Amino acid sequence: MEFLIVLAFFGYIYYIKNYADLRTKTEKEIAALKDGIALYESRKINEAFDYFDQRIQSRPNSGAAYLYRALCYKERQNSEAAFKDLQTGMSYDDSIYTLHLETGKLYFEKQDFENALTSFNKAVLYAGNTDPETYRWRGLTYKKLNRNSEAESDFAQEQQLMEGTKNIPASASISDPFLNRRFLVNIILIIFTSGILIAVIKQAESIHLPYLVAVFSAICIGFVEPQKGWFLAILQSFFLISGYFLFTGLPESGGRQEVENFSLYGSVILTFAASFLGSFLKRAINTE
Repeated sequence: MEFLIVLAFFGYIYYIKNYADLRTKTEKEIAALKDGIALYESRKINEAFDYFDQRIQSRPNSGAAYLYRALCYKERQNSEAAFKDLQTGMSYDDSIYTLHLETGKLYFEKQDFENALTSFNKAVLYAGNTDPETYRWRGLTYKKLNRNSEAESDFAQEQQLMEGTKNIPASASISDPFLNRRFLVNIILIIFTSGILIAVIKQAESIHLPYLVAVFSAICIGFVEPQKGWFLAILQSFFLISGYFLFTGLPESGGRQEVENFSLYGSVILTFAASFLGSFLKRAINTE
């Protein structure tokens, strides 16, 4: 039993490390580059350039790092170096729409409108109606190519997206849906860990092993979902109590019943305490 418990939770840790984070590769890269992006957005171009240059030296396959170094090159009026970085960035991650958008702008400046249109088409495709700027630049390019009806359509789409953005509160635009895919996957895992904990409660000779398993699983809850861990803790407590009384038989011995009661209700209390500890640990790691 103990071996199976250890094996199960090592598997759970492996899942947390490798699969619980369902962000795309680009989203992870952008998060990792937040310090350099802050420098760029605060117009500290030289410091930002040094940051992204060092990042590329250590991790040369980061499309997002090439994008921001290209933007720094543009601020330095070095269009050729910017274009080269954009092309390199696309070779690592062609799905970053800003790489195509910035490439199109460089073609537009050279009055190479056909290539600019090709780049802006890709920018619109990969942006997925999230950035009105992609439509504005494609509309400007259509204008230069005397494709006026298509240009007007893009300008209208740009305006529609801008109006939609204005109508969305700032807090809502950055909020994560409560029932996202990762959260639903974690609910399934909570059912699994609750089942393991019930089995431990029924098999353990004392309260120590159930408490250990409850603490470990709850720390994982808080670590995986630092904002929503409280809800997962409630679910685990519910699954524990309902699963114990609905799917297991009560022991005949009064002493055994007392041990199981201490294990069950103590595990519920520890679930809430340890999930808070896990979320605290995750926030501490993120602030490093």
